[in-house]
Amino acid sequence: MPIIVKAQGSDTTGDVIKRFKKASAASNIVILTKERAFYQKPSQKRAVKKIEMKRLRKRARSLKKMKNISPQTLQRINDRLSA
Repeated sequence: MPIIVKAQGSDTTGDVIKRFKKASAASNIVILTKERAFYQKPSQKRAVKKIEMKRLRKRARSLKKMKNISPQTLQRINDRLSA
């Protein structure tokens, strides 16, 4: 999916570049290209995912102990754990 950023009437080059950077960051293009830069064996992918899930579970446990945490925060972590 291409990212197209058009300059408005009074936009400077810097403004257009800022909007392009925001659009590319929002679409995660940079992250995807960094992940695909080198081949990663399936076992390495599984190990990284296992470490991330362990970290998320630990974070969810610690957040449940806190009193002033919004339910939306816990829901987002649980959604990431179930995905």
